[in-house]
Amino acid sequence: MNAGRYVGAALGTGIVRTLLNFVFYGVLMSAQFEATSAAHPGIFREVIPAYIVADFVFAFVFVFLFAKVGGAMGGGVKGGIQLGILVAILAPVLCNVYWYFSVTYMSTEMALTDSLFQLVSYAVQGAVAGAIYKTSA
Repeated sequence: MNAGRYVGAALGTGIVRTLLNFVFYGVLMSAQFEATSAAHPGIFREVIPAYIVADFVFAFVFVFLFAKVGGAMGGGVKGGIQLGILVAILAPVLCNVYWYFSVTYMSTEMALTDSLFQLVSYAVQGAVAGAIYKTSA
């Protein structure tokens, strides 16, 4: 593993991940979350620095995984997109399924919208990791 490419890819992926999450959750979905919060006071915590740290922890782990298996998935951007979609299905998409069947505040529309965002977001993050790290098949 090339340390310079690893750190660069992780930082780039972390920045993109944080921006995508801010735009989707902080801007596009804010009205939905405000309505949910009004109906269920105290349900959400807003600890923005913790969200950003979590985004970068994810990015460093994701790029480590990409460095190890990206070549087997086609390398570069293609491998990153494939890995991103698989990770999205295994983590946030299945998590949304659990949440949908576990809590009453998550509507079908919210679960589907968030799952679609996750698939696209993780594909973009994978593309960024692949473009910067550049594994080969």
